[in-house]
Amino acid sequence: MKEAEKILERTNGGLEVFEYFFGENATKKLFLNPFRGDTSPSCHLYLHREQGGDRYYLKDFGSSEWSGDCFSVAGKILNLNPKTSFVEILHKIDSELNLQVFSDTENATPLKQWKVTKTTPACKSTVISFRPTFKDFTEKEKEYWQQYGITREILNKYNVRSIHNCIFKKQDGNSFRIYGSKEKPAFSYLFNEGLGIKVYMPKSPIRFLYAGKLPKPYLFGWEQLPQRGEQVFITGGEKDVLSLASHGFHAISLNSETAHVSEEILDELSSRFKRIIFLYDSDETGKKESELRVQEHKEKYPVERIILPLTGTKSDKDISDYFRNGNQGETFKRLFS
Repeated sequence: MKEAEKILERTNGGLEVFEYFFGENATKKLFLNPFRGDTSPSCHLYLHREQGGDRYYLKDFGSSEWSGDCFSVAGKILNLNPKTSFVEILHKIDSELNLQVFSDTENATPLKQWKVTKTTPACKSTVISFRPTFKDFTEKEKEYWQQYGITREILNKYNVRSIHNCIFKKQDGNSFRIYGSKEKPAFSYLFNEGLGIKVYMPKSPIRFLYAGKLPKPYLFGWEQLPQRGEQVFITGGEKDVLSLASHGFHAISLNSETAHVSEEILDELSSRFKRIIFLYDSDETGKKESELRVQEHKEKYPVERIILPLTGTKSDKDISDYFRNGNQGETFKRLFS
């Protein structure tokens, strides 16, 4: 079937289907088969050159019935017979990996090759394309956001997704993949209807990755601002915007606290809001930069700043930490009323 060929084309010969079901361990020389209670690594993937296109196969030395291509193994996992339910298996793979091979697939997120048109200067990325696969937020991931008061509704509103994996292709032709896992979750901030992405990995050594068509200058939360309001906050990060929004406040963030705020941005904000409040971290950098921004623009715009009553340490310096500490919206409102 043409759909099967398309799935193989879009999943590197079925490799990404195996990675989806078996995790990143599938690329190891030997790995466990968790679906049959394997206690020692006995599975191996190998590439078979075929006329219709290269295809990956699984060899399970512990159980021959698990050996086969991505379609037969997926059928085994999904309890579907490839001989009688092959089309259903294709639909399941298409839906699970968001490939959109079937045009009538419901609830699928487009998984396509997105070309980079421009990136922000802060990115300095050699990535030329990216391809993500998303999944539902796990309970542990929901708990991560909820500690800052960030709700699922706000995550949806601000186009934040949980990443299963994302493939990045570099200018030199090489590619690399990042995974979201239980220990190290990965989230995406999506821009321009999915054409731009900033990956946030809070528990990884490299916390951020950028690719695609990002706003220039970089702004997060701009599209969600109302037309009018009493005040708007300019913060140093996306998580702070989400935390403020979950507590009923309007906010945007630039790529960092040291980023320049253009007069074009301030012109627009001052025409829609009575007060523009810089809400940076309570460490030395945040205090210094918020003071500089106010001094630069106070003659022309209604700008001010707030220094949060926090210690300024790594885990106690921003508005997200402030709400995680148990403070509520009304308590915060008293700081700027």
